[in-house]
Amino acid sequence: MKKILPFLLMSISLSAAAQLPVFKEYDLNAGTDNSFPANFDTVAGNMIFSAQNITNGFELWISDGTTSGTNMLADIAAGPANGFPMRYGHIYLNGKVLFSATGNTDGEELWITDGTAIGTQQLVDIFPGGGSGITTTMFMTKVGSNVYFLATTPTTGIELWKTDGTAAGTAIVKDINPGLISGNASLLTACNGKLFFIADNGVNGAELWISDGTNAGTQMVKDIRTGGSSSPEMLTVLNNKVYFSARTTAEGRELWVSDGTAAGTTMVKDIWTGANDGFINSLMVMNNKLYFNATDGTNGEELWVSDGTAAGTTMVKDIWTGAAGSYPTNLAVHNNKLYFRASDGTNGYEPWISDGTAAGTVMLKDINTGSGSSLPLTFVSYKKYMYFIATPASGPQSIYQTNGTAAGTISVAPASFTGALPLDLTGNFYMYDSTLYFSAAYNSAAGQELWSMEDTTTYGPPPGSVATINKADIALYPNPTHHNFTIKTTTPFKAGSITLTDVTGRVVKTEKLYNNMQTISLQGIAPGIYMADVWLDDKRSTQKLIVQ
Repeated sequence: MKKILPFLLMSISLSAAAQLPVFKEYDLNAGTDNSFPANFDTVAGNMIFSAQNITNGFELWISDGTTSGTNMLADIAAGPANGFPMRYGHIYLNGKVLFSATGNTDGEELWITDGTAIGTQQLVDIFPGGGSGITTTMFMTKVGSNVYFLATTPTTGIELWKTDGTAAGTAIVKDINPGLISGNASLLTACNGKLFFIADNGVNGAELWISDGTNAGTQMVKDIRTGGSSSPEMLTVLNNKVYFSARTTAEGRELWVSDGTAAGTTMVKDIWTGANDGFINSLMVMNNKLYFNATDGTNGEELWVSDGTAAGTTMVKDIWTGAAGSYPTNLAVHNNKLYFRASDGTNGYEPWISDGTAAGTVMLKDINTGSGSSLPLTFVSYKKYMYFIATPASGPQSIYQTNGTAAGTISVAPASFTGALPLDLTGNFYMYDSTLYFSAAYNSAAGQELWSMEDTTTYGPPPGSVATINKADIALYPNPTHHNFTIKTTTPFKAGSITLTDVTGRVVKTEKLYNNMQTISLQGIAPGIYMADVWLDDKRSTQKLIVQ
C-alpha cells in the first residue's frame, strides 16, 4: 500500500488555513503497477470507471467514494483478458449506463449496467460471432428517449444506430453510404430535439446531416461545398442552433450556423476574406455568446466572439500583437469568465482570463516566469475555484487553483511530491458526489492510480429567518440543459449558494454564488430531474432543473 498519510495530514492542515483541497489516493493495482483509471460515469448513486489489475486486466470498477467501497464491478472478459469497458464510449440512459466492452467471444459490442454485477451484461451482438460491432468511432449521444451511436455489421460498414436501452429497441437508423462502405458519421450532437452530425453518403462528401431517429428523417441538411467535402468540425449548440466550422471553395474554412434546414444553414462571417481559412476552432459558449480561436489574416490566431451575426463577430483582443497569433486553446468557463491558454509572445503559453472585452482579457499568471511556457490544460470549474494543470519552471507538472487573480492562483498538488516525476493526467477530472476524481502518477513507486480532490468548504444558508424569493426573480436557463446552465437573479445579495439534489434526496452539487448571473458546470452530473435550491442571504427559492 502506498504511503499517503503524511501528505494527507499536511493537505488537511493547509485546507483549514487556506481552503486548499484535500487529496486522496486509491491503490487499485498494488505496488508499482498502474491501474490507469479512466472513462468515469455515475449509475445508481455510485461512480463507475475502467481500470486494470494484474489478475483481471482492464475491467469495470465501481466506487462509493471510500477505499473499501472501491472494487471491480464485473470481469467482462473473464480472467486476465481485457474487457476494455467504456473505451469507445459510455452514456447514462434511464437509470443505467450504456458502454462499449469486449467479452471473451463476441468482440467489442454494446453493453449495459445498472451498477450491479448481475445487471452488467451485453445488450446486443451487433456484429454476430467474433467480430466487433463497436469501433473507435462510437460517439454516443442522447436525444429524447434514445441514445445514438455508431456501429458496424458484416453488410453495412460503420453507420448510425440508436437504442432505447433494450435489445429490441436497438437498430440501425440508416445506411447512409449504402453497402459495405461506411457513412463515416461523427460529431453526434443533440440540438432542439434532433440529432446533428457529419456524414458522407459517397456522393456529396462529408457534410452536415440531421436525424429525427427515422430512416426517412435522416438526411443531409445542406451540400455546403458542392462537388467536395465541407468537412464541418466542432459542432456547438447555442440558442437552439448548431455552430460549426466548414470549408467552401470560395471562402475557405469559416464559422457557420444551422437551424437544421438548408435555408437556415449559412456562413456567419467570412473572417479571413476570400478563399483563405479563418482556422475556426476551440468553440465555447459563455453568457449567450460563442468564443473561439480564429484569424483574419492580419492578426494571427486570436480570441474571437460571436453573437451569431456578422456584425457581432469580432476579435476580442490581439493578445500577441501582429501576425504571429496567441493561439488560444483549452477554453473553459467559470463564474462568467473565460479561462484559456495563450501566449503574448513574451511570457510563453500561460493561463489567461477574459470577461469578453479587450480590457478584461489578461494573462492570469506567469507561472513559468519569463519566456518559458507552463502549458496549462484541463481547466475545470469546481465549486468556488477554477482548477487546471500547469508546469512551473522549478518543478513538475502540478494542479493549480485560481480565483481569477494572479495572487489567488496557486499550486495545490501535494507538496511532498514536488520533486517526483511530473503529474501524469489521463483524461479530464470527473465530479462524483461533490468530489473531483482523476488518474495520476506522482512518482515511480506509485504508478498511475485513482485520486480524488475535495473542496471541503461548506456552503449553505445563513442562520435566521427564511423568506421566499419570487420565482420570477430567479431564472435557470437553458432548462432542460446539457453541459451547464446559467442562474440569473434580480435579487441583490451578499452571500448565496445553489444546491442540486436528485430524486432520492442526494446532494450532487453545491456551489457558491458571487454575482447576479453565474454559469454552473454540470460536469459529472448524470441526466435526470433535479431540485435546484437557491439561497440568497436569508431568502430561498427552489426550482426544478432537467439535465438531458
